[in-house]
Amino acid sequence: MGAVTRVQVRRQVYADSVALMQVTTAISDLPGVESAAVAMATELNREVLAAAGLLVGEAATAGPNDLVIAVRAASEAQADAALARAEALLAERRREATGVAQEPLPRSVRSAARRLGEGANLALISVPGLYAAGEAWQALLQGLHVFLFSDNVPLADEVALKRHAREHDLLVMGPDCGTAIINGVGLGFANVVRRGRIGLVGASGSGMQEVAVLLHRLGEGISQAIGTGGRDLYEQVGGITTLQGLALLRDDPQTEAIVIVSKPPAPAVAEWVLGAAAETGKPVIACLLGLTAEPPRGVQAARSLDEAARLAVAARGGRVAVGEEESDTPWPRLRPDQCEVRGLYCGGTLRDEARLALGDVSQRLIDFGDDQYTQGRAHPMIDPTLRNQALLAAADDPRVAVVLLDVILGYGAHPDPAADLAPLLRQARERAAAAGRELPVFVHVAGTDLDPQGLERQEEALRAAGATLFASNHRAAVAARRLVEARAGT
Repeated sequence: MGAVTRVQVRRQVYADSVALMQVTTAISDLPGVESAAVAMATELNREVLAAAGLLVGEAATAGPNDLVIAVRAASEAQADAALARAEALLAERRREATGVAQEPLPRSVRSAARRLGEGANLALISVPGLYAAGEAWQALLQGLHVFLFSDNVPLADEVALKRHAREHDLLVMGPDCGTAIINGVGLGFANVVRRGRIGLVGASGSGMQEVAVLLHRLGEGISQAIGTGGRDLYEQVGGITTLQGLALLRDDPQTEAIVIVSKPPAPAVAEWVLGAAAETGKPVIACLLGLTAEPPRGVQAARSLDEAARLAVAARGGRVAVGEEESDTPWPRLRPDQCEVRGLYCGGTLRDEARLALGDVSQRLIDFGDDQYTQGRAHPMIDPTLRNQALLAAADDPRVAVVLLDVILGYGAHPDPAADLAPLLRQARERAAAAGRELPVFVHVAGTDLDPQGLERQEEALRAAGATLFASNHRAAVAARRLVEARAGT
């Protein structure tokens, strides 16, 4: 008897993507279960369900506001048991969400702000992008600063929110703001770093995390880290939050040096931001990836996040080398057709930094944290399913010379990413070996010794699985470029 597929659809029922991932993991481990998915039926998730053979029955007509529970198991009894377990876990989570408080939970930002009173001055918003702007408006109208974690928010809404906030001396960090550290408190995805005298402003979550981690490893610390959302330096937005952040750090007595981090900015906006940076009167390091313009006096340009951290330490009087370091990693033996660097990233800025470091080398780099991959799914720092699938696909591609991966630790991220990744690394390398190829995997773990996942433990597990580790994302990409160039004899 063949495998049995069972599907249930809950129409117009929403559940958080992290909770759905956890339920999926729980039922996937049940006896006889071969494949399982509990997810909102967004376009991306429908593609994943179809690839797994689970987009059948009711699921075929489910829409983005519908919850799908799909299971393939060895027997009818095991499939039915898995469905029942999924329903029980979802019901349990609903009870936990509504039954913990001694009084009814607030049902809006407005009611929450009124309950907290004058002590509340910031709202953290993480809801589907369709609803995020409305919640942010509620917060601003209550006089609250906003940390807007949600992605898939229309650009026009971002512009309107930020203009209103600026006019009322409020800050909108986001949308799609992955990281901030305000008065020592991490928001969104945040590494545990020491307090210090270097302030960060970042139109990039992973980029700001990388700089904070590298500063920590170099013995420095963070005064404030103000996230802006990845589109803040678009021409339409005009760098509103970045300019506000620079003004705040200029006036902050705890901040002695400033680092600006951004994905490739609009040239005109970059000029405004660099001008404002020069006017702070403090040493400023600008890592605006891809920008070639000469910065004004008082601002140093960094070509990579690694260099930005080192220049910031030097600006504070520290002694640290700022040039690239040669890798002593022995090059594996590659076949003539292995010519491509495959980058599978959780961080968009880390992906962009790698692209610049690789130069003209053949490359295919994917940011699995991009909006197109996160509709109805948890961020890949939490749920690495799509990246895991891409890693195995890279192992089967004869063109791939080396795989680049980032592993980002800290609050909000996967509690043990190496435990999830290490078995797949072994499997990928074994699949390549069975086809007569070596598959080097270069990994940078963006984390500190204080992060809850345990930096040393994560790195040891990945090394044991065959990964080669690098101290920064930039160095990993440079090593990949040199590997491919050495193979080609260039």
